[in-house]
Amino acid sequence: MRQAALRRALSVAVVVPLALVAAGGQRTAATTGGSNPASVSAPHVDHYVNPVSTPDAPSFPDPSVILGKDGFWYAYATSDPVRAGGPVPQIPILRSRDLVRWTRVGEVFPGARPSWISDTAGLWAPDIRYLDGRYVLYYVATDTTAVPGTVDSAIGVATAPTPVGPWTDSGGPLVAPRPGNGSFLGTIDPAGFTDRQGRHWLYWSSFNGGGFVTRLSGDGLRTVGVPKQILIDNRYEGIYVVSHGGWYYAFASSTNCCAGPVTGYTVFAGRSRAPDGPFVDKDGVSLDTSRVGGTQVIAPHGNRWIGTGHNAVVTDDSGQDVFVYHAIPRSNPYLEPTINRRPMLVDRLDWIHGWPLVRAGRGASDTAQPAPVTSGVLQDRFSSAHLRPSWRTVTGRWRRHVEL
Repeated sequence: MRQAALRRALSVAVVVPLALVAAGGQRTAATTGGSNPASVSAPHVDHYVNPVSTPDAPSFPDPSVILGKDGFWYAYATSDPVRAGGPVPQIPILRSRDLVRWTRVGEVFPGARPSWISDTAGLWAPDIRYLDGRYVLYYVATDTTAVPGTVDSAIGVATAPTPVGPWTDSGGPLVAPRPGNGSFLGTIDPAGFTDRQGRHWLYWSSFNGGGFVTRLSGDGLRTVGVPKQILIDNRYEGIYVVSHGGWYYAFASSTNCCAGPVTGYTVFAGRSRAPDGPFVDKDGVSLDTSRVGGTQVIAPHGNRWIGTGHNAVVTDDSGQDVFVYHAIPRSNPYLEPTINRRPMLVDRLDWIHGWPLVRAGRGASDTAQPAPVTSGVLQDRFSSAHLRPSWRTVTGRWRRHVEL
């Protein structure tokens, strides 16, 4: 077990040693609770094989993940059918103890969708954050009721006291439809971000419309100021920003996401000293220029997976970054005749010479991989003549404590 993991374990589960001594045997640091006790008591897993969203979600595109205050991980995705021929949830929600075994626990809008969204609109690319004491979800509505007879995508926002809801929509677009190119520009793929100074930002991006960033209010529910373009038109979508090593890194996906067995979706990155750019690649070329830059993070590389893209990034209990994304199985690319099968995958994200690479450049995994660290072995090996004869060596597993 890595020392960083042990330090993190002791900091998040300080009640474990006493609980184990009192019990005189092996115990988990987690307490059973919530609506899915099985996910708490499930045995520890050391390895996993992609995809991780199956069997509960054979397709789970554009995933976004957060560690809830209850100690569970939660994932949200674009509203594709749960399975072939099945219903279409209004932004499905999965829950996990370990980032690799997921159970479906609901959807964001289980009843009627917000009234400003058209009945035929898709709900795409949710992005989950925790701001101002509540969960905040940014998402795409591909069509609104503002201009009937047109396709005018916009970005909405909803809040909830828990990761599974109940969700309350703001009542209108956070980023309104944008006229352009004789119709409306794509206003999709939002991603929130809080910088090192505590300021909140919202990014969005589209092939038809470019990539933008704007400041948000302190509660994350209103835009502030004038949006700034940071990604060139007709190149990138699915922007996601993280802070690492004194830099801000923008991940963005390129090429068609959904071309079945020939999908070439690929993720590139640029970095900046400021959260609003300009973002440049390792050669110093901007992601907002006619000869566009971008340093490759992941691309299809000849194994089972193609269409590797639209990512989020989370960090496990050892401090290891984990790349969360969707991909298409080359040999079984369609969920339905017109819908690509895009399950959720996770893989290690490495930082090499200041740049992110999935599995040090090996790309999406299709064999057994070490699981992210979300629990581990806990042992004491104290030996001293001053210990009382009643002292017993403690062994067991630590796990993030659940606050109900």
